[in-house]
Amino acid sequence: MSSSSMPRLTACFILSCSSMISAQDSFTVVGLPDTQKYSESFPDVFMAQTAWVVDQRFARDIRYVSHYGDVVEHGDDLEEWEIGNLAMLPLDDVNLPCGVNAGNHDITANGSPTDSYIPQYFLEFFGPQRYEGRSWYWGSSPSGMSSYQVIQAGGMDFLMLNIECDSPLRELTWAQTVLDLNWDKPVFMTTHRYMQDAEDYTGGVPLVDSGRYPDIWYVVESVYADGGIQSNELYDWFIRRNTNIFLVNCGHFHEQYRQQSPNVDGNTIHEVLADFQDDPNGGNGWLRIMNFDLQANLIDVDTYSPWLDAYRTNDESDFTLPVDFDSYVSDFPFAAFQQGINNYQGTLDTWVSEADPDTAYGDDSTRTSDDDVSNSFFSDDLGQALVRFQEVFVDEQDQGAIPAGSVIVRAVLNLQIASDIDSPIFNPDFYLYQVNIPWDEASTWNSLGNGLSGSDLGAFIGAFSGDNAPNSDGLRRLEVTEVVQAWSDGAPNHGFAILPEIIGGNDEGIEIHASEAGNTLFHPRLEITYIPPDTGSPADYDDDGDVDGADLSVFLSLWGTSDPRSDFDSSGITDGADLSRFLSYWSL
Repeated sequence: MSSSSMPRLTACFILSCSSMISAQDSFTVVGLPDTQKYSESFPDVFMAQTAWVVDQRFARDIRYVSHYGDVVEHGDDLEEWEIGNLAMLPLDDVNLPCGVNAGNHDITANGSPTDSYIPQYFLEFFGPQRYEGRSWYWGSSPSGMSSYQVIQAGGMDFLMLNIECDSPLRELTWAQTVLDLNWDKPVFMTTHRYMQDAEDYTGGVPLVDSGRYPDIWYVVESVYADGGIQSNELYDWFIRRNTNIFLVNCGHFHEQYRQQSPNVDGNTIHEVLADFQDDPNGGNGWLRIMNFDLQANLIDVDTYSPWLDAYRTNDESDFTLPVDFDSYVSDFPFAAFQQGINNYQGTLDTWVSEADPDTAYGDDSTRTSDDDVSNSFFSDDLGQALVRFQEVFVDEQDQGAIPAGSVIVRAVLNLQIASDIDSPIFNPDFYLYQVNIPWDEASTWNSLGNGLSGSDLGAFIGAFSGDNAPNSDGLRRLEVTEVVQAWSDGAPNHGFAILPEIIGGNDEGIEIHASEAGNTLFHPRLEITYIPPDTGSPADYDDDGDVDGADLSVFLSLWGTSDPRSDFDSSGITDGADLSRFLSYWSL
């Protein structure tokens, strides 16, 4: 870049960035709850909804449309699919970003859990080929039944995640890969069947507490999708563990309801149900208008019908969700290591048994930690579990994800308990230690020299309860920041040991899901937030040795914030003065 072009470039960037900030503090996302009855019998209502969206896209700054699933009433009726396709085409014609979820009526002939799973029409009309080549469409699951989009609004990138009805594990494994690679984006998630409001429903549904579908409900209404799971499992296994998810929208159940649930860091997840299919005219055209105000940190939700040209004004239809958007993304790079996610295959885990001292258990699907695996009054045969994550830091062969020498901001080990403590008498704790000696999945009690003890073990890291509380929560999260920092500084990585508390007379131990477990989401997981080594330029955000267009994109995403990475003059806001400083770093 010549020095003579710098002032002109600086002025252009200042003007464009100032315009961006003033215009994008707020924007709108529109939700289209179940349209099945429209596609079956009231096509004009469906057409009115999308025509209104197109007409209002500039006045309301509509950036995205989320269809909650059940495009059609009968998943094998080609005429209904043609109507649904025709109704959604106006959004395509103006290239308005949208996500379409597969509902139970879209993947079965009649929306019954006893019907055969038939996803082919959904894939034909709303599969990835429909949106291929559009810049905001970032991809789909291998099956094509789930997808994600990225929109830019309010100076932020938002990831819009759509998961097939009943969230089969194959879809969630893919989605976990997506979220691990997009730690810097807050996530707006939509799926079809997730919440119910039985307390307000008058159609004969058994009375249970409103909220996520309770486990007992699946006795009478089982899962629809091939390989699907239950709502509480979706929350427990996926939603609460991904701390960039701030909102989950759903349909399926004719009612309106909302609640707040915590993620693993204690931040709020808003869970919101809307479905109007039992109203006159197949739903009377009610849709959701979600106005995002990033300055005020809230989403203002209205319920409006273009068909009736009317608003619903009750509390369930007109409300505000407080959302501190910045709190759902990391200020620093993030990497996760979990077998089977993002092609990572570097987890080693096993356990060794004093009762069977020459047996290797590296191929088992669980790992045992127990102060008496024999459950005998006459012996105390220990079981010790081990886990190690390889290829964490970049080595001489360029394997690994994190540059060696990085500052570790936070590292968390996630373990999933397969079998917890059930004894009414004993409730032992379990202890996490750093391991000081080499081992592998073929190791045995004898090959380790009578198990792990003494100098075999490094620093004590922390303890956790063997008893699930509540009974359904098998997740254990332990801070391991100091250990991972030592690895970054060059210390050998021999992983961790999980050892039992020794209690006389206790026969209770735990089993931990291993990297061979059938549920990928239960595999041991190491999450690391870090600061890469200083490359010499504060504007080289991607540490590639050059300040270039990629770094400019990062800088512009931080415009108007007080982020120290972009607020070079420490004025409290990233503005034109910081842009001038940024351009002074530009690689010549």
